[in-house]
Amino acid sequence: GSMLITLLKHADRVKIACLAQLVNVIAPIMTQTGGPAWRQTIFYPYMHASVYGRGTVLHSFIDVPKYDTKDYTDVPFLDSVVVYQEEKEELTIFAINKSLDSPLVISCDLRSFEGYRVVEHILLENEDVKAVNSIQHPNRVAPHSRGDAAVRDHILDGTLPKLSWNVIRLRK
Repeated sequence: GSMLITLLKHADRVKIACLAQLVNVIAPIMTQTGGPAWRQTIFYPYMHASVYGRGTVLHSFIDVPKYDTKDYTDVPFLDSVVVYQEEKEELTIFAINKSLDSPLVISCDLRSFEGYRVVEHILLENEDVKAVNSIQHPNRVAPHSRGDAAVRDHILDGTLPKLSWNVIRLRK
């Protein structure tokens, strides 16, 4: 998800990107010879970016808490990008909360998008950070639309659960 957000943020320079995982052991869709197919967790951010990441990438300003790692300082807990589809009057926010411990409350000023409302807040999350989908449990980690994002008085407020991929879709 973070890689897709980075690609979208640089869409003015990145003209094509490849998904190498299609030909090795971490493919987004797995199969068993003569058996069923199931989606891996990485499938969903690719699908969401493909479906909702079309249009103009907007430059957004974020102010979020940061953390330090062994190699880097001031790493933001939030990765996000906003895509505007003018012809459909749609706005999509892709956001990742990288916190291991806490939800992240977001607040976005939407004064430039008068009349827009949340039509869906998709979340990909799981309490078990090592959870995977498998032939036995193909939907252990799957997106749901139970996010709480809402617009009130030109402000979008919402909660991004810890370690979650979020797609907040708005429409006029």
